[in-house]
Amino acid sequence: MADNRQLAQFIVDNVGGGDNIESANHCMTRLRIKLRDDSKANRAALDAHEGIISTQVAEGKLQVIIGTQVGEVYEQLVRITGPHEQKTGELQKKGSLLNRFAALITKIVVPSLGVLCACGIIAGINSILLATGVIAAGDGANVLLSNLGNACLTFFPVILGYTSAVAFGMDPFVGMILGAFLIFPGVVDSLASGDALFSLFEGTPFAMPVYKTFFGIPIVFPTTGYTSTVVPIMLVNWLASKVEGWLKAHLPAVTKQFMAPFVTILASGIVGVLVIGPVSILIQNALQAGLDALIGTSRILAFAVICLIYQPLVIFGLHWPLITLGLMEFATGGSTLIVAAIFPASFTHMAACLAVFLRSKSTGMRNVALPAFLSACFCIIEPSIYGVTLPVKKRFGYCMAGGLVGGLIVVLTNSPMFAISMGVTGFMSFVDPVSHSFIGLVWCVVACLAAMTVTFLLTWLSYRPDEDGAEKSSHAGSGPADSGHHKEVIQSPMRGTVKGLSAMSDAAFGNGSLGKGVCIDPAEGRVVAPCDGVVSALFPTGHAIGIISQGGAEVLIHVGTDTFDLSEGAFLPQVRKGDAVRAGELLLTFDAQALRDAGRDVRTAVVVSNSSEYLDVVSYGKDRVDCGEPLMVAIASEVPEAGAEDNLAGLAMGGAALG
Repeated sequence: MADNRQLAQFIVDNVGGGDNIESANHCMTRLRIKLRDDSKANRAALDAHEGIISTQVAEGKLQVIIGTQVGEVYEQLVRITGPHEQKTGELQKKGSLLNRFAALITKIVVPSLGVLCACGIIAGINSILLATGVIAAGDGANVLLSNLGNACLTFFPVILGYTSAVAFGMDPFVGMILGAFLIFPGVVDSLASGDALFSLFEGTPFAMPVYKTFFGIPIVFPTTGYTSTVVPIMLVNWLASKVEGWLKAHLPAVTKQFMAPFVTILASGIVGVLVIGPVSILIQNALQAGLDALIGTSRILAFAVICLIYQPLVIFGLHWPLITLGLMEFATGGSTLIVAAIFPASFTHMAACLAVFLRSKSTGMRNVALPAFLSACFCIIEPSIYGVTLPVKKRFGYCMAGGLVGGLIVVLTNSPMFAISMGVTGFMSFVDPVSHSFIGLVWCVVACLAAMTVTFLLTWLSYRPDEDGAEKSSHAGSGPADSGHHKEVIQSPMRGTVKGLSAMSDAAFGNGSLGKGVCIDPAEGRVVAPCDGVVSALFPTGHAIGIISQGGAEVLIHVGTDTFDLSEGAFLPQVRKGDAVRAGELLLTFDAQALRDAGRDVRTAVVVSNSSEYLDVVSYGKDRVDCGEPLMVAIASEVPEAGAEDNLAGLAMGGAALG
């Protein structure tokens, strides 16, 4: 941390100070800084620093090439100079509407999950202490624990005001103010109490009484207020982002600082309460009515569908809208059966990973299964999905079956969650804080045990050793000759034409500064894992992915040159940072032709960024490769004392050295 901060401060000092930085962002390996006065940059000093690989100027920006730890350096630079606006790329609008909607919900809801679950655990502890008589209702401990446990959801619009503002690219403090405005203390008593003047949609499930007007315009304010709601603040901030963007583009610079937030808050707040709030409540009521109708038609069928689709939705990152429905249900009634129904799902992956770990003889698979089991304990099931269950599809089916059994037990016993928390820490959320009943907790334990039993037995009984593959040999196919050294084969992550790194238009890759490797001119827009390992880095736009192999090779795949600024939709990652992946597993897709049409160079660098830790990195010398074919091999630096030169000579005969 200290080294990164010192490096960030050194960079700031040698680009003319923070005031000379107009904007800054980063890609996988470099800072990209737009300077107000380029002459103030001391590139000689920057190039001489041991923590900087090199610098270059491209597209009017100073690029400070650091390596894969650039994200940490950027964070420190932001702390020193403050945040900088980032411009979006040409392909920002690409991608299906469904993918963009799911990505938006993820950006808004996911950042709050840490505090949401933390407060849920505190609420669960409070319920257990009350139920066991350790504390009494109304005493100091109960008041403090209750307030801490309910703080997140009570003020959820403020939290989402911040996260949605960030997602929409507006001032997050304006978003927080708008969220606070919706739940201002006493606003419900002021606007939604007394005798109604009249009612809109009277006689329907969407009836809205009107108690006050704004200069003659009806104020439709829900009698329950906007506390704990999800949809209203998202829509209000969407409007606010448009208002703020227009103001910043047209207001004189001298008035922007106070006039932009003033007009944005005033206009968006009033329109939000008069129009957007009622519309969002209609949407929310319609969704709830639709869900209630489905449940009313067949309660078992409705929740069976929810239980079955949840895990496949996780694969595509589309599960957050379903979680959001659960949050809306919680906001309406103080409990949620939707989230409770999917609660056992993570335990099925624990069971599958445990069964595979106990039965597999593959060291590689066991090394993946154990950490995936531990992650699933805390409802992080992606490592299990991508590393253990989905590669052998029947295992994923067993997890779905177990999740269905566990979910239906929860539903049939009517055991909702009274707080939001997942994984092993979520059991406390099933204790009823009003009646202090433990019956929901008991049924939840039964449901999770049943789900785990079903999944474990099916996985155990159907296991075949060949499903995890035999231990991989040190090399495959024709290529570098056997040298007696430990070697690690890196497979091709894409189909295309292989060239030397010097073919990369980016000098940092072309001169080997970022590691030895090859350049591939892709024939299609698919990138797969070049080895078994873990996704160690994933740039938000998806154009660059880092993987640490099981043997320790740090493989960086960087699609194109200057593709860092292409926003959501240009690249569609299929994995996340921290995911365990198998060789050949799809990592991302992109529209290669669209990138070329946009004037982007799509030639892709595939490098071993820690090449210095190896004796050499050697190419198989192929002109064309398909996904999964041997591409290059990293030779471990532990060289036997005798015959080392002869072994190197043998390698040179078998493959082309990479420089």
